Amino acid sequence: MTFASSVKETSQITGNFFGIPNPFTWDNFQRVFADGVWTYFWNSTVITILSAILIVLVVPMGAFALVRNMTKNKSFKMIYFLLIIGIFVPFQVIMLPITRLMSDFNLLTIPGLIILYLTFSIPQSLFLYTGYIRAVVPIELDEAATIDGCNAFQTYFKVIFPVLKPMHATVLIINILWIWNDFLLPLLILNRRSSNWTLPLFQYNYQGQYFNDFGPSFASYVIGIVSILVVYLIFQKNIISGMTSGTVK
Repeated sequence: MTFASSVKETSQITGNFFGIPNPFTWDNFQRVFADGVWTYFWNSTVITILSAILIVLVVPMGAFALVRNMTKNKSFKMIYFLLIIGIFVPFQVIMLPITRLMSDFNLLTIPGLIILYLTFSIPQSLFLYTGYIRAVVPIELDEAATIDGCNAFQTYFKVIFPVLKPMHATVLIINILWIWNDFLLPLLILNRRSSNWTLPLFQYNYQGQYFNDFGPSFASYVIGIVSILVVYLIFQKNIISGMTSGTVK
């Protein structure tokens, strides 16, 4: 229905929302492109890709170190619980202090937003990675790599990191869907400059600009939906295997 509305005239949308487009028109998409939607699409793409790369590089490394040291040192278990307790903290409780902190550090920018996405992804992603490593990645792999002459970093990047592929896919799709569709964090961090807007921020302000003209708004929704749907279809076959493997010890 969103796509059908994007190729209708506004009079058709308001007159018969569930009707077949007649006439079929691409004018709404042409207007959205003329209004610079590609700038905001590119901002969302850069933020999502860089955040996802940082998450996959940083979080599993920490999870691996925690899992391998929990049994040896109880302080690692304490660090683990301190990190995942963030799952239970509502964002609304910390959004004002976070905004003030980012303002004090002059990080109300796209790089600042990427740092926040990495930070807020840690509790859930760390929980998933640690569960997966415990269930699927035996310590014998580390020992075999050590016998072959690998140091700690070589063991992780050459042996452990490739084994985590199903969980990489799971964590990527969960966080990419969240980051791509997120509205509140960009609103708090990027709303000072329209050139930094993400696609959801553009859609929010665009709807206000064309409040009585729904066709272009629906066209912008289709652009956002199709993009993330393609990413989901690429990774979805690995999601279930990663989730189930990470929950069984």
